[in-house]
Amino acid sequence: MTTTDRALLLVARPTPAGVDARSLAGLVRAVAERVPGPVRHAHLDQETPSVPAALDALAADGVASVLVVPLAVPADRYLTTWIARAVAHRGAASGDGPQVRIAPGLTEVVADAVVALAASEGEPVTASPGGFASPAFSELEVPDRHLFVCRGPRCLVYGAGETHRALAAAARGTTTQVTPCGCLGPCNLGPLVVDGPTWHRAVTADDAAALVALTPGA
Repeated sequence: MTTTDRALLLVARPTPAGVDARSLAGLVRAVAERVPGPVRHAHLDQETPSVPAALDALAADGVASVLVVPLAVPADRYLTTWIARAVAHRGAASGDGPQVRIAPGLTEVVADAVVALAASEGEPVTASPGGFASPAFSELEVPDRHLFVCRGPRCLVYGAGETHRALAAAARGTTTQVTPCGCLGPCNLGPLVVDGPTWHRAVTADDAAALVALTPGA
């Protein structure tokens, strides 16, 4: 196995609507063209791979050290705090490398870029206002059953991404709807799934089919 001196890990914090995966992949490619060593991405919550999963993959590739770059403007203390906790959790669980450090915030770097953009004329707005008037967004379809899957920072590290995908697959073709959501609170009991008044703890992908088949409230 060939050891690489250092890799960059770009960590995003998706909005409730998700993240623009194409733009994030484009950023990774653009950075990779300009720096030596591997460049990867991870997500704090909602999306995968998680920070520990990305570090595991880099460790398997023989990377000796990783500089984590939090992708938030302005600097987001929540993002950097939970990145550090995810890194510490992985270190306590695995006990092996790579060595991880966190880069300073992007505020100053992006401020310089915004100042440069301020000199441009910009582009005209050509979007249609129809998106706010589409009849499709006025239809309310209430499912017979609604499962909410926590994909907050800790639940994601505990495997909520796999749990959500398995639940969605198991519910396909049924009258059960599966929706990912942000942090629900008792994070150490995750992955959490809320089924009406019932909270299911430590739900794994292997539990998905049985949970979807379960009588609501059971």
